[in-house]
Amino acid sequence: MTQTHQQFNEVFSGLMRYVKERDYAGVDPYDGLNSVLFQKSPFNKNALFRFVWIQVFRRSPVNFRGLARVPASFNAKAGALFLLGYVKMAKLTGEDVYIQECRRLFELLQKAVIKRNKGIAFGYNFDWQAKAFYVPTGVPNIVTTVYIGHALMDYDEYAPNAEAMQIVEGIKDFILNEMIIWEKEEALVFGYIPGQKTEVHNANLMAASLLSRIYEKQEDKKLKEKILKSVNFSIEDIRDDGYWPYGNQSHHVFMDNFHTAFNLEALLMVRKNLKTTEYDDVIQKVFQYYLSHMFLEDGTPKYYHNHLYPVDSHTIAEAIIFLNKIILHEDALFSDDQKKQARALIESIFTVAARDFRDKKGYFYYQKLPLWFNKIPYMRWSQAWMFYALSCYREVIDKSPG
Repeated sequence: MTQTHQQFNEVFSGLMRYVKERDYAGVDPYDGLNSVLFQKSPFNKNALFRFVWIQVFRRSPVNFRGLARVPASFNAKAGALFLLGYVKMAKLTGEDVYIQECRRLFELLQKAVIKRNKGIAFGYNFDWQAKAFYVPTGVPNIVTTVYIGHALMDYDEYAPNAEAMQIVEGIKDFILNEMIIWEKEEALVFGYIPGQKTEVHNANLMAASLLSRIYEKQEDKKLKEKILKSVNFSIEDIRDDGYWPYGNQSHHVFMDNFHTAFNLEALLMVRKNLKTTEYDDVIQKVFQYYLSHMFLEDGTPKYYHNHLYPVDSHTIAEAIIFLNKIILHEDALFSDDQKKQARALIESIFTVAARDFRDKKGYFYYQKLPLWFNKIPYMRWSQAWMFYALSCYREVIDKSPG
């Protein structure tokens, strides 16, 4: 066993032990409205107070959840990320312990199903107040739903499961029947939450990525048409230098690290499943901008293209997940030099994560800011993302030793 494998095993086993002991339940940056005390107060009826309450919990490095009686609970998106990680580890090692945990995660995800008039979806385990709208528990969102779809498809590919694929088919129906905001001859856009009209590229392209996997199995021409229209909508916003804003509204012109990686991942998946090279120039242009603007020299992932803080565990994790796709990409889209650069970068990012963000108890911290370090062990935002990222890192060190 190499020293790299030994270090990986120490980090991964500590995190796995931590999350299993809690049966994958925990707290979340946005779960403040689960507070029993706040729910019983008159402030719970006011949108402004709900928004402020959530932001206080999200931004504070002090965890008030015990005092406010916010219970630990299972988050379906975290479940998807854990399942993705376990399937990958099962494939890499063949060890039964990982497939056993896949079965447990599948059980938990089955309990989180939200049945719609047409299809099946998933959402968060907390009420959520944004500036523009309120999303109560039980209302699905496309990002959680898509991640679960990907996790279930990975699970079925490793251990065929008809029930999992029935859910995936239901997810397809939900996306196509409820999540198209508008559709024209050349473009369409998938939304984030049913009934909301906000157009953001990561939600739109994530839906396209899952539909492309389903298309690869079913070869439905109408489905392919919608996937291509979705991609057409999002790539229109990419600037000549590779800058890709979060969305097309005035307050969405920022470019951050992990949403950019989501978009590129989605394009790579569409490219593979639709067997097209149409987007190669776009992918290369954005990827080069991403590499040159989103990291410090020591590999620390910046949050925005022009600003470091907050240094964030979610950003760290998604950078590892995305670079895994570059390093192990099989055709000639990425050069050997690009893969070598990505290989060196993923090592540096893992070093930053293990050195600066890992607690001796095995969990990972939330965010580092200029004046303080928020070390609250959020289950979805930090542990689930890092769990999946670590499995991707293990795949790299197994298949591309460096």
